Amino acid sequence: MGRGIKWKILSTTIVVLLLVAGIFILGCGGRQAEVSSEGGKGVTESGGEAEKPLLAGEAPSREQAYPTTERPGTSALPEVKARVIKTGLVKMKTDRGGYTGIRENAMALVTAAGGYIQDESSSRDEDGLVHATLTLRVPAEAFDRIMTGISSLGEVLSTQVNTSDVSAEYVDLEARLRHLQAEEAFYLTLIGKASTVQEMVTIREHLSSVQLQKEQVQGRINYLDGQTQYSTLTLSVDEAGPEEKGGFWNSVGRAFRAFARGMRALALALFYALPWVVLAALLGLVVYFVSRGRKGKPPEGE
Repeated sequence: MGRGIKWKILSTTIVVLLLVAGIFILGCGGRQAEVSSEGGKGVTESGGEAEKPLLAGEAPSREQAYPTTERPGTSALPEVKARVIKTGLVKMKTDRGGYTGIRENAMALVTAAGGYIQDESSSRDEDGLVHATLTLRVPAEAFDRIMTGISSLGEVLSTQVNTSDVSAEYVDLEARLRHLQAEEAFYLTLIGKASTVQEMVTIREHLSSVQLQKEQVQGRINYLDGQTQYSTLTLSVDEAGPEEKGGFWNSVGRAFRAFARGMRALALALFYALPWVVLAALLGLVVYFVSRGRKGKPPEGE
């Protein structure tokens, strides 16, 4: 009887020890699984991989150093458009009477490209030769092509091209404009909150100043837009006559031509002075007849 009791107690103890050992082994296995899960990348709640924690002295990875929304290359900076003002000057000479054809061809080139003639001035010298200047406005993308085409219309003496990059100024103007627009909106909201006349006047003064600055900045932006979208090309044309030969009779011919020009200028001056000459002659006649009539009257006492 005592021996049976001892056997039951021993068997019960062995079962309890086995259960405790099993529980201990299961607990260690779960802990190792957690450690391995934390040591690796694991899986996040959203289904993505969790980032590995940094160990002591370890450098951060690219993903850890730059979050998804701030990594280089993931969000490109706004591209700054290059804005360049380009101007050109072409000087050429042509034969007598050749300017008309050059002008027509230049107008055809510019009009076909979507440009226009901004200004034109011409004069004719004493030999009848034309000296003219055309100021052309052409689209910036067609500037080089039009300049090449115009240079083929006559004998080119010189060409000049100047460029000015205004990209930085344009970006600065746009930033100033946004700031002024925000200021304008702020003062507009304050107008409805003014409680006294003095506050209203003060807000109005600040608002007027901001709006004036905004208009100035917008005007400069509009000007730069026009200058960068359309380039300026100036064409200077001089007609040249044949060189005069030397010799006695050629000198005589030049002298007669100079005399004819002088007489023509004198006749033109007399033509403009003729009304004044006629008026002076009439006044002279009136004075003459009045004075003569006074001399012809007998004295009153006779």
